[in-house]
Amino acid sequence: YANPEMLNGEGINVKMGHEVTSIDWANKKIKVKELATGKEFEDNYDKMILAVGSTPVKPPITGLTQEGTKYGLKEGIFFSKLYQQAQDIIEELKKPEIKKVMVIGAGYIGVELIEAFKNHGKEVILMESNPRVMANYFDKEITDEAEKRIKEAGIDCRLGETVKEFVGEKRLEKVITDKGEYQVDMAIMCVGFRPNSDLYKDYLETLPNGAVLVDTSMKSTKDDDIYAIGDCSTVYSCASKTHEYVALATNAVRMGIVAANNVLGRKVEYCGTQGS
Repeated sequence: YANPEMLNGEGINVKMGHEVTSIDWANKKIKVKELATGKEFEDNYDKMILAVGSTPVKPPITGLTQEGTKYGLKEGIFFSKLYQQAQDIIEELKKPEIKKVMVIGAGYIGVELIEAFKNHGKEVILMESNPRVMANYFDKEITDEAEKRIKEAGIDCRLGETVKEFVGEKRLEKVITDKGEYQVDMAIMCVGFRPNSDLYKDYLETLPNGAVLVDTSMKSTKDDDIYAIGDCSTVYSCASKTHEYVALATNAVRMGIVAANNVLGRKVEYCGTQGS
């Protein structure tokens, strides 16, 4: 990962701890708030690249949220979306009292985490409401093999089961599902994520989930001066011949290169993705 000093060295004006609160699309102006002081100011743009990413889905499960914690979750429950959140999980795993971990969601992130936790000597439960692991990505003949290997590794794989409640006064102690109860020391929420669409949802054209519709130059379909890349953007699918939401780091890196070149006037088109 880059840091502000590296980017400043490249001649980039980096403003950390600043939030864009609104955009005046007609006049190409933005309102910015400095979080440390609350001070607000205006800035302007000629071209804008939206790279605002995505946020983990926070389902309405009883006992999931808690006021005053770092991410608004009950103590002992974590997201694994940001680099910083992964660091928090690593620190938590170092505590000797953390012996049993539940991972909720059997997508890419969830399946990678169960392997990591097992390799760290933890007792692991994988909880998934779908009847298959990685059901959104692979056909049954593939997921059957994955499920077999997960179980052979000694992971308690609970498919077709839905979490209903997180129990614990100050810290997570128990997870209640539609089929049973589980005493756990830690839980990771991996049930998907959605684009951070608040800034642009009332102006740009998007998919129903809030991902910006773009052409193969990463330019928005609504405004020629606005580009979108990464988890807040759609990407052209070579399989479906239309724009889809395939939020992967591999795509995001390419999208950034394509958008930057086009903003500079060098026409480069995205090659498309298979979503494989």
